[in-house]
Amino acid sequence: MSETLALLGGPRVVDTTLKIRWPIVTDADKAAVARVLDEGPLWAQSTDDGLFAPEMTALEREFAEFVGVRHCLASNGGTAALHMALAAAGVGPGDEVITSAFSFVATPVAVLHQSAVPIFADIDPRTFNVDPADIERRVTSRTKAILPVHIHGVPAEMDAINALADRHGLIVIEDACQAPGARYKGRRAGALAPMAAFSLNGTKNLAAGEGGLFVTSDDTYRARANMVRMVGETLPREDRTMEFQHLVAWNYRAQEMPSAFARSQLRRLETYNAQARANGELLTRRLHGVPGVEPPWVPADCEPIYHKYRIRLREEDLDLPLRGVAFRDLVRAALVAEGVDAVTWLEAPLPAHPIFQRRDGYGSGYPWSIAHREYRYRVEEYPETQRLVDNSLVICSELHPLCCQPPRLVEQYAEAITKVFSGRSALLEAADKLGAVQA
Repeated sequence: MSETLALLGGPRVVDTTLKIRWPIVTDADKAAVARVLDEGPLWAQSTDDGLFAPEMTALEREFAEFVGVRHCLASNGGTAALHMALAAAGVGPGDEVITSAFSFVATPVAVLHQSAVPIFADIDPRTFNVDPADIERRVTSRTKAILPVHIHGVPAEMDAINALADRHGLIVIEDACQAPGARYKGRRAGALAPMAAFSLNGTKNLAAGEGGLFVTSDDTYRARANMVRMVGETLPREDRTMEFQHLVAWNYRAQEMPSAFARSQLRRLETYNAQARANGELLTRRLHGVPGVEPPWVPADCEPIYHKYRIRLREEDLDLPLRGVAFRDLVRAALVAEGVDAVTWLEAPLPAHPIFQRRDGYGSGYPWSIAHREYRYRVEEYPETQRLVDNSLVICSELHPLCCQPPRLVEQYAEAITKVFSGRSALLEAADKLGAVQA
């Protein structure tokens, strides 16, 4: 292997033709979608006997069995599934919902859909999941629910979160959108709290293009969530007729073709997750002890699915003058030049997102603006989240995720990362070439 970085004119390490694009679409997937076009409805149709949506209802039944819960409701997105859960929990205007400062913006936006207030808690620097101790510090008389995120496919510390929820009389809802199939102490994500939400977005390990899945074992939560999904429609009455509740509700129904595609993908989910774990463990073994790199840490009682494989960058190991974002961006440029997919995924903690920094919210006519005037989101209150954003990278991308890449490519990724971090002088030369700003 040449020691000259590709960024400086050396040969790149990675054979980019090995990359496999996601999602993988098989003949079985195509046949599942074609079956809908040939035989069935394209959407969920209300009948005297309930819903006529064979693919959607089969997906709900099969996914509930997979997770280990009694009920599943398919929706048109993971955000919708989160919103259904929050509405089912009775979250309303002015209520506070504590969630992680490190997640996709859909997590707090689902809270806003109920005119409630997202309260962010900092993360555990080892797992990148929300810190239970910081959750407890932020509980107030207005707190209604806790919304932990199983970030990057590693379950949050659910025993501690459920225990503090019990102490304060709060409802817990899992944001499991990145964690279908992950396990915590032997139980699957989605079965660790009264309600949970999953995403079927095309970037996820269980991909259907777009879609979501709400799960619960509680009959009441299921009924409430279904009314939100079905524009207020309830299950048939004893006379087999439908009725509608007079409440604010949405049309979050899933469609038949994405449901059929998701069912077909679900049959291979365990295989993809196993490949993600094998690739993640391979990278961790290869990167262990490489100066400047810290592989992700997984608790012994968790079985992750490595939806994203995030490495921390430790510039202090190399005694470089660059710090934080400047070092991160230099490393990313060097890795990309070697053929490695390396991305940031998030550029800032959620409290720094423009929607939480505007003083008028969405304007005087939007309910969120009323509550928002009482809150000030100070990014400095989330130091661990800020450090992670500034000093880490995700290896693999959403188009080429870890769960479907061949081991040979992952070995080359490890070789390329080792090469980039093996030469202090080469990185300094690359920094000069790119005009990187020193600390």
